[in-house]
Amino acid sequence: MVLQQFLNHIDQNSLFKPSERVLLAVSGGLDSMVMLHLFKEAGFSVGVAHCNFQLRGEESNGDEALVNMICAELGVPFYLKRFDTEVYAWERGISIQMAARDLRYNFFEEVMVADNYQWLATAHHGNDSLETVLLNLVRGTGIEGLTGIAVKHDKIIRPLLFTTRASLEEYAILHKLQWREDSSNASDKYHRNLIRNQVIPILKQINVNLEDGFQHTIERLRGTSGLQAMVLRKFKKEAIHEQAGSTYIDSARLKAMPRPAVVLWELLKDKGFNFDQCHDIMDVRHQPGKIFYASNTQLAIDRSHLIISEKQDQEYIEIQIDESQIRATSTHTTLEFQTVKKKDFNMVKDLQLAQLDRDSVTFPLTWRSWKPGDQFVPLGMQHHKKLSDFLIDMKVSIPDKSKVTVLESGGKIIWVTGYRIDDRFKVTDKTERLLIVKKL
Repeated sequence: MVLQQFLNHIDQNSLFKPSERVLLAVSGGLDSMVMLHLFKEAGFSVGVAHCNFQLRGEESNGDEALVNMICAELGVPFYLKRFDTEVYAWERGISIQMAARDLRYNFFEEVMVADNYQWLATAHHGNDSLETVLLNLVRGTGIEGLTGIAVKHDKIIRPLLFTTRASLEEYAILHKLQWREDSSNASDKYHRNLIRNQVIPILKQINVNLEDGFQHTIERLRGTSGLQAMVLRKFKKEAIHEQAGSTYIDSARLKAMPRPAVVLWELLKDKGFNFDQCHDIMDVRHQPGKIFYASNTQLAIDRSHLIISEKQDQEYIEIQIDESQIRATSTHTTLEFQTVKKKDFNMVKDLQLAQLDRDSVTFPLTWRSWKPGDQFVPLGMQHHKKLSDFLIDMKVSIPDKSKVTVLESGGKIIWVTGYRIDDRFKVTDKTERLLIVKKL
């Protein structure tokens, strides 16, 4: 019966084709030894990979010896790797569990590539999935965290998720399989063990068929997760667009969604933003200009959009330019300078070109990042205007504001580069020479 359920599970979830080779991750415990037996009974082409993390002394060596022996009896290719796990974890400043995971999956990948295995099978079963959901629920999660362990992810398949540990034990006893118990499983040192040994037995006092009820709930939640994904795809199509390397989210459409902070978290979680940040971002009291950071990403609140971009290094530039210079370069931009006679030049409309009265300009010039408090007289106006207000009127986005520079003469801004010259330095009927500055 278990074998047929196993085959049905593989078929219904399209885990792999019968002609494909599957590498089995076998530790020597009950779950993986049953998995090995089921694959052999079904006649699939398999190999076995075993990791000896050398964390439990002779117990680890005993696991290795058992798996090696069974593979020899079954005529199954056996791949072994011994690790100095504690040293690996110490050198990288990570936990033993994280170190073991890294080492294990790196080894599996090496074997799959070297010997042409299409899939890696792990022996996670229904109880493992239940424990994962409870852990996620305690720590805080979204709907994906409540759908259990994925049946299939990339090249990893879980062919035992259809059953429980109790059923696997019955199968092992019936077929007289050998397996080894990991003594660390009895310890409540790790959170997963605490849930397995203490929490689940209490929950089973409430519902003796806890695992069955859980599987039905998982099925419904996966359906709900699929519906959610459809809604998010539709929202992305209608309310999100890309522009100049940044992502723009329509604020009004987002606020019209049910639980907008939840929607935003679903959109941003892969970029490192947490749920509390998303709640804060949606706070209506935030004014345009507020920026939130996560890892290498920033989110700026603009007038009508949330703008997501790579974190901007707020590098301040200040470059002196002598009269003899024809070119100046900063990190991202270059300016070219040329003096021409008015009669030899025709005025053009180009925001990347400043056409200035040369005799109104005093060298050296200063090319620098803009800063709060900057003022100038925009071309066509008679009075000073704060540069910050000018940039708002020009609808310059938050990420682009950080890149704005100004060109100064004698302490006065003569050009907000790429946007507007100062009216006091414009070309007039009295102009004889022009200073032409081109932004490249």
